[in-house]
Amino acid sequence: MKKIFGGGDPLTAMNRAVRQQRWADALREGDCVQRDKLPENLVGQFDTMLELAGNQLAETNLGEGEACCRAGEIERAREHYLLANQHARADELQLRAMRLLKDIQTASGKTAETAAVASSCCSNGCRSESPGDTVEPVAWNMDIRLELALSSYPSEWVERYAATGIEFKRALLMSHDGLLGESLAEFKTVPDANRDDLFYFERGSLLVRMDDHNGGRKDLERAIELNSRHELAMETLVSLDLATRNLPAAETRLHSMLSSGIAPSFCYSRLAMIAAGRDDDASAIAYGEKALAAGPVELETVVRQSFLLEKSGRIKEAEALLATLPAGGCGGGCHVLLAEFWLRQGKFLEKALESFKGTSRQDPENPRWPMRIAHTYLALGWHKDGQAMMKKVLSTPGLDDLLRQEAEEILDFYGK
Repeated sequence: MKKIFGGGDPLTAMNRAVRQQRWADALREGDCVQRDKLPENLVGQFDTMLELAGNQLAETNLGEGEACCRAGEIERAREHYLLANQHARADELQLRAMRLLKDIQTASGKTAETAAVASSCCSNGCRSESPGDTVEPVAWNMDIRLELALSSYPSEWVERYAATGIEFKRALLMSHDGLLGESLAEFKTVPDANRDDLFYFERGSLLVRMDDHNGGRKDLERAIELNSRHELAMETLVSLDLATRNLPAAETRLHSMLSSGIAPSFCYSRLAMIAAGRDDDASAIAYGEKALAAGPVELETVVRQSFLLEKSGRIKEAEALLATLPAGGCGGGCHVLLAEFWLRQGKFLEKALESFKGTSRQDPENPRWPMRIAHTYLALGWHKDGQAMMKKVLSTPGLDDLLRQEAEEILDFYGK
């Protein structure tokens, strides 16, 4: 369970981003979700989160565009309106973005004076708030928050969670919001009669997150005693064993789960991870193939499998696997992981460049993407632009040591 140990599969990460109202992050994680491979019970929840995040991000861009318009920064306003039109799921938001874009074009044709353009734009729908105004976050009620918190849970469990007492629900939401100490205190108020497998699973998961591994393990084992097919409790115990390097225990539990037909894609994926850690690439690939066949799988399973296939010289298989990942948004072309593969292989460099530029627009603070763009320029023979951009990357304050080393090696390879 990556929500406990950090990182996470895209759907879980998307759910967390929505709950925290990080709309751009939610859409970015959503791009990594293979919708056609989701269990049927999760498709509706995924679509709901995607629609909410898209509309909220569109609203944000519309507001930013109007603020830029008032300040006379017409090109920036245009960019925000284009992003709003792209992200919006609601027809009215798309129409509003298109109308504001048209207003900019009309006003620009009437006068070259920026102030006049800004005035014309503002007369066609700018908000009354000043650019520095902030929007208060939505105060969602408990039912909505609970629905979002449970969006990545098995559908058959949602009704059980909905029927739990108010004390349990409060503790659960505090835990999902990162209020760990408060959540643990609230769990203590749950009546003994209501302490079922759900209670012990959630409190056990919380204790693990708080580094009380013994207490967490005890609660998780109790959850399985009360429900012998408690899949999430088993997965969490496996993740705990992996995190604490108790690999024999993890393998024993994984094989036991497989023999009972529980979570095969998870089990094969984790067995592949263990085998890869032992440099047993053949076994890791074999387990990875079984995980993909059982599906759906986390993005990291696809990444590990494609890496091992590429490492083993099975280039076409690695490429075919990465090609199953969804294309990037914002005109970014193919998935960025496929673009990185193409860059390593020296093929389809123009398509790779398009993907890197699109990803950079969505994640502008990440120096990894300018570095990939610079690398592609160099690979295309555009040495002057590539070297200048790579040197700019190297001047980034606080640049990660691994990225710095990679950038320097690329410059050395192509000649400074």
